[in-house]
Amino acid sequence: MIEQRLPQLHPFAELSDRARDKLLQHARTMTVDPGFKLHARDEFRSMIFLLEGRMILASGRNSVMLKGDSSEALNPLFDAHDYHSHAIAATRSTLAMLDRKVYETLIDGGGQDSVEVSEIELSDLEGELFSSIYTHAYSGELALPQLPEVALHLQRALKDPDVSIAEATRIIEEDPSVAGRLLSVANSPAMGSRRVVSRLQDAVARLGLERTRQLVMALAMHQVFIHRDNPYHELLERLWRRSARIAAVSCVLADQCEAADPQSALLAGLLHRVGALPVIAEVARTHPDRTPGEVERVLFRLEGLIGELVAQQWDLASDIIEAIRDSGGPENPEAHALTDIVRIARAACPRDAEDDLLSDRIPLTDLRAVERLGFILDEDGNLPAIETARQEVEALIREVA
Repeated sequence: MIEQRLPQLHPFAELSDRARDKLLQHARTMTVDPGFKLHARDEFRSMIFLLEGRMILASGRNSVMLKGDSSEALNPLFDAHDYHSHAIAATRSTLAMLDRKVYETLIDGGGQDSVEVSEIELSDLEGELFSSIYTHAYSGELALPQLPEVALHLQRALKDPDVSIAEATRIIEEDPSVAGRLLSVANSPAMGSRRVVSRLQDAVARLGLERTRQLVMALAMHQVFIHRDNPYHELLERLWRRSARIAAVSCVLADQCEAADPQSALLAGLLHRVGALPVIAEVARTHPDRTPGEVERVLFRLEGLIGELVAQQWDLASDIIEAIRDSGGPENPEAHALTDIVRIARAACPRDAEDDLLSDRIPLTDLRAVERLGFILDEDGNLPAIETARQEVEALIREVA
């Protein structure tokens, strides 16, 4: 169906036959049931068209009904820089999803192959995984990771502003490994105290309830990421190591610019790729023979969307949810400062040799958030603010990794 419809779609009318063939290699169709919902902010990598059925398009208080056989359906559901609209299937509908970056590359390069196209290309199997996981996520059928009990109980308890240190301590004692790590952090040189504390309650008092909550979440997240029985455990460990680096840098940047709470920035950095967990689990369950590179390409498309679902299930703060969802996408001038801080940290952290090539590839010089938050780049396009806080960054990594 998409092959016949493509020449009629407005953005592609002027493309050559060769360019259209290239675009079709990256196209997918999916059929969705009534109630299926799409958010523009999650679909910035795709140009989505309604082929059959009816969709309700909503932006603010305005909404319209779009029919698959109408002239209006020849345009994408969402514009390139739309952060606010959403679409809901009113009937069983068929959608076409075409890669926006491939289209832009074809326009810029006259249909020639390029590195950008090859980097984001999905094979047929990867496209199948993408569509399956995407649909299961929106239907509520995707298995999302569960937050460890100690972190879950502490999250709930600390919603009470009158919760005591003694009560928080009792919850943390449920997990001896987390309790031991908190004692270690409380006695670390970074805390600036020469008096060693041996009781967990004293450690919680020294750290404070908010920092204790953030550290418990960090330690719990390490348990969520590291699964030795998962065929992709090396990929998960690599994602965790990089997340720990980005978390530490985010914390330091937040402290320096004073635009967001440093401990919230630490947590947002740790969790910014939490959407990778259910995606990797689904691939391990259905296609355990896929290479880590193939899994990474699916992650590149899905982890922001899935990460938001995980964060909502865990009842995280709205600014942290936004950072998870948006810090890897296009810049939004209306974004919360926490999102911008994590975005800058992702771009600033040096990669290991085995890190994926798809994520975090926007140069700092291209991020307007750098100037918005008052940071200054050196002549090489690096952030001196990170280098001057190198020891603090390393100490934070040791705390959470």
